[in-house]
Amino acid sequence: MSEQCVGKPLYLLIAEWIMAEDRWVTAREISIHFDIEHSKAINTLSYILSEVGEISCEVKMIPNKLEGRGCQCQRLVKVVAIDSQLYERVNHHVREKMAGVRKTPHIPAVPPAGLNREQKWQMMLSKSMRR
Repeated sequence: MSEQCVGKPLYLLIAEWIMAEDRWVTAREISIHFDIEHSKAINTLSYILSEVGEISCEVKMIPNKLEGRGCQCQRLVKVVAIDSQLYERVNHHVREKMAGVRKTPHIPAVPPAGLNREQKWQMMLSKSMRR
């Protein structure tokens, strides 16, 4: 995976791929391309369509001829545009996350050698050693 993809959420990777394809895409194609479960692809598409206002999509419904299914339609999606504000928001979140990782102090897993046996046990049982 390229360095540009690291840190990007799955929904953004999927939206970028659909936009690059420049065609109508189904959840089945997404699940195959990204090697994820079909239900996760459906849920991610639903999230993109309903929750992410910065991604402009077109949706087309095609009736299925399958009997006994709850939904008799197949949803096709085409991403028209992705707003640059979304990239700024994602990049800001990634930078904050990385800064938080760097600021976390390292707690030694081994108690200092100068402690007696009882002090070592107390240190091992304390919350600071259980993290």
